Amino acid sequence: MYVVKRLSKSGIWSAVSLIDENGSFRGEAKFETRKEAEEYMAKYLKRMKNPQEIKVFNENPESEKKAKK
Repeated sequence: MYVVKRLSKSGIWSAVSLIDENGSFRGEAKFETRKEAEEYMAKYLKRMKNPQEIKVFNENPESEKKAKK
């Protein structure tokens, strides 16, 4: 599971909101693949008024290690 997170002023990483095409809130920005997360991150960055540091985090690094074997 990949999560798009932003760095807060207090130095804590937290998940950004997942907003669908209609502008509706759909929870946290979590995705099955890194590619999906990175695509959403690019869209999210375009909509931001005040740019902040944003990254994609792998919430389950063990699954990535198994997939590479």
